[in-house]
Amino acid sequence: MPTQPGELQALSERLLALSIEKACLGDASFHAWRGAVLMALGRPVEAVEPLERALMVNPDLPGAQLDLAQALALQGDRASAIAMLEALRGRADVAGPIRTAIDSQLTAIASAAQAQDLASGGWHGRWRLASLAGGDSNLNNAPAASEITLTIEQQQYTLPLDASSRPKRGGAVLASAQWQGLRINRESLWVVQGEVRARQTADRATSYQQADVAAAWLQAPAAPRQWVARVAGSYLQFGGASLLQAYRASLLRQLAPIAREQSTGMLDPVAGCRPAFGVEFERRRYPSSPAISGLYSGALAGVSCRPAASGDQPGAPSSFVNMELRLGADRPFDEARAGGTYRRSEVRVQWERPLFERGQAGVMWSSTRQSDSAVYNVQLGNFPRQTLRHALQLDASWPLRDGLSLVGTAEATWQRSNIEAFVSRQRSLYVGLRWEMM
Repeated sequence: MPTQPGELQALSERLLALSIEKACLGDASFHAWRGAVLMALGRPVEAVEPLERALMVNPDLPGAQLDLAQALALQGDRASAIAMLEALRGRADVAGPIRTAIDSQLTAIASAAQAQDLASGGWHGRWRLASLAGGDSNLNNAPAASEITLTIEQQQYTLPLDASSRPKRGGAVLASAQWQGLRINRESLWVVQGEVRARQTADRATSYQQADVAAAWLQAPAAPRQWVARVAGSYLQFGGASLLQAYRASLLRQLAPIAREQSTGMLDPVAGCRPAFGVEFERRRYPSSPAISGLYSGALAGVSCRPAASGDQPGAPSSFVNMELRLGADRPFDEARAGGTYRRSEVRVQWERPLFERGQAGVMWSSTRQSDSAVYNVQLGNFPRQTLRHALQLDASWPLRDGLSLVGTAEATWQRSNIEAFVSRQRSLYVGLRWEMM
């Protein structure tokens, strides 16, 4: 089929002239071809008639059924389009590529319906439930060292760590429930999200429960520039004890995209990379160790790159690359806190793209450096602590049916430090199911 609009228009006119010929009236392939050309020209209303005629002559034309379903959906008759696609998908003789195309069409129709519902106002929510099982090499976040060297009265003593303070390897079950609500208010968008997560292990001391809530306001997502404000809170209970309570606030300024047309090594042709910068604050409180509580403040900058809109099919797995840089300091509430002020810098890169057209795969890498302003502990070396932490996370999902997906996640972390007690390593792998419901 031609790709240029002028050539498509000329072909459409020739096919229209031939449509009254006796030899063409009973040719299902001819009418299906004419309907496909009209769809390529963006004229779904005109395409319905030849596509229906093709199916009247030969009901077993999957390509014509797909085109007709798309034409009906574009006219707003989503119910008929969905019924036609589901009937076609249920046939045993439908080839794999056509079945994939049907799934893409159904996803696109659902996405278009969701966008229309959002534009009508009010809150629109989505639930996501997940259950995974797997293993972790360091369930208790213990140091990698088997012994610690202490300096007491200028004498060094090397002591073995108790077994309870060494890394514990074992299996675990992860469960999570998340709700996200969206509301459009003129040009702005409100996003509210809540999530609870839990890890259950054989030992209660290595189980945890976590709750997170967040609300964000996007000034004008469709505009070249916008302000984004966000507040969030987190609560973590580890081993039956309240470990962390954190409250965050940030203000971000997103700038106009830097337009690009060439293809990158990780993305399809890029529509643009949108830079942003801002400030953030976080109050961290440790109920079981109040002396280390503090207030973090810092600056952040980043860029988000996405493919050209023409290459994106609504509802299909998305591609993007996000890069962030953070610089800040965590100042203690108690001036006697070990290490004093913690100065922190972080680089984070996240990349996601479709996996064989239906699934989704992602990679996230982060590196965090922390330097203390004061001596952390006289017995552990009598110098300020420095740590460098790297984390790599791999995620993949594959849709099974009706919002149900097979998911897997693998993570590895390495932390180096000039103090042995803060050197650690961890590996984990989990596989399970995820349900998404509107």
